This record gives sequence, C-alpha cells and structure tokens, in this order.
Amino acid sequence: MELNYQVSEEQRKIWAVQLDLLQKFKEICDKYGLRYSATAGTLLGAVRHKGFIPWDDDIDVALMWPDYQKLLEVAPKECQYPYFFQSYLTEKDSETNACRLRRSDTTGFTRWEYENVGGDYNLGIFIDIFPLFYIPDDPAIRKAQKENVLHYWKCIRGYNAVRQQLLGKKVNETYQQYIPLYEKMAASMTIEQIKRAYLDACAVSDSPQRELGATASRIHLPTLMWDTAWYANYIDLPFEGTTISCPLCYEEVLRKQYGDWRTPVMNGAMHEMFFVDTETPYADYLRTNEQGRQAEG
Repeated sequence: MELNYQVSEEQRKIWAVQLDLLQKFKEICDKYGLRYSATAGTLLGAVRHKGFIPWDDDIDVALMWPDYQKLLEVAPKECQYPYFFQSYLTEKDSETNACRLRRSDTTGFTRWEYENVGGDYNLGIFIDIFPLFYIPDDPAIRKAQKENVLHYWKCIRGYNAVRQQLLGKKVNETYQQYIPLYEKMAASMTIEQIKRAYLDACAVSDSPQRELGATASRIHLPTLMWDTAWYANYIDLPFEGTTISCPLCYEEVLRKQYGDWRTPVMNGAMHEMFFVDTETPYADYLRTNEQGRQAEG
C-alpha cells in the first residue's frame, strides 16, 4: 500500500544523488572496517519498500560511537570533489548530533541551515550519519548524563543564537536565553571543544550496556532507545537496486520506534528542504543569491 503517492521526476533525481552518496559512504566503511546500519526512515524504507519511503527525501545511517569517531577521522581525506564530509570538525557551524556526506556539485539545504550557517558552509545535497551510544544502566549515572548533555546542548544553542544575530537572521527566542551560558563557556572553550564535550557526555558509557540509542539527537527518548542485543548482528537488505546494512532484528527496532510500522502513513517525514537543485553547485547558488540581494539593496 503506497497511498497512491506519485514520485516526481525531480524527487527521483534527488534520490539518485543520495544513492551516489550512499555508495561513497559504503566504500569508506568497507575500506576502514566500519560497521553501519540504516536507521529511522531509511531502515523503514529498506524493510517495507526495498528502498526509499516514497514521500521521504533523505538517507539516514548510523554507527556505534567508536566507529563514528573513526569515521570523523578518516572520511575527510577520502572525500574529494564533488564529495564533502561535513562535521563539527570540518565546519564549526555544523550540527553536533550528526555529520553529513554532501555533494558539492548540487544544492540542497534545510530551513535550519538557512537560519544558522554562514556563507562558507557547504550546502550540497546530503545524507545524514548519526552516532549511536550505549545508555547507562545505572539510573543515577543516566540522570547525571541527561543533565550534562542538556547543559552542553544549551551552550550550543546559545552559539546558534549568536550566529543568527551575526547573520542578520531572526533569532530563535528559545536559543536566545542560552546566549549568556554560551558566552560564559566560550571564555575557556572553542565551539569545537564545546561540541566535543557534548558528544563525550553522550558517550559516558564506553562499555556495553543493556540499551543503546541516538542520545545526541534526543536524550533518552524511549522510541530512540533499543536493546543492544538487537544490534548484535547485521544483514544487507535490498535498497533501490543496491543494498544497505540493517540490524538483523530490524522488526524489533522498527516496532520500538514506530509501533505499527507495516502500515504506511504520510506523516511529514520529509526534511522540507528550503531549496534543492540537483544540477546547480551550491557555490553557484550562493553567488547568484548574494548578487540578487546586492541588486535589491
């Protein structure tokens, strides 16, 4: 059942770029022995549709924290034009909860990126790459972790508010209240160090625990916490003419996250890109956009 959804030709072009990015990502993982898994809507799509959910517009993959750290180290040198590996280490405005593999010969960015990043930020079409962390079994440690993660999250959002001010964007009111906290932290730490501290707080449990989850995305959100045993083994599943690695216990993972995952529901899964163009390099888009603003001024 596909709810009679018609995939546009433009959507297929976007998918083709993302499949190319997936292939590049898989090559890097194979070269360095990194184990990854489809996650979120991409896992759901692989299991239910053997490819993209028809109304989805991205690819999401995840690695356990040790492999994710290795990826942060090796991926930049493996990505020559048009590929670009984007993380808080390669671009300070980058989100902390994930890194992105992008195609610089295209343009595709979200509203969050439009509101929060500078003109030197890579805005090519992308796939998202998330870290997974062990979640502390001990309730006291789990509580302390949550407080620590939220502390650094607020610091980062304070930084985002400062960037919005500098870029002349409308400042998020929630973020604005965290500016003093960020400025206090910034007296002794760079934004890169703050973001690393955030990830280190997510990784407080470095030995296997009963559960793992996307702690950097949503701290201890039940639907993003899974039994570690479900990720003990992986299987390659068909995905749009290629394959993608998935946890062998994908049914359990999907049931925890989505409930009745077998019934398709159009629920706003798309990133709702602020702008996307599969044929225009993002640098050309930015140059043209800036010239247009100058002409209006």
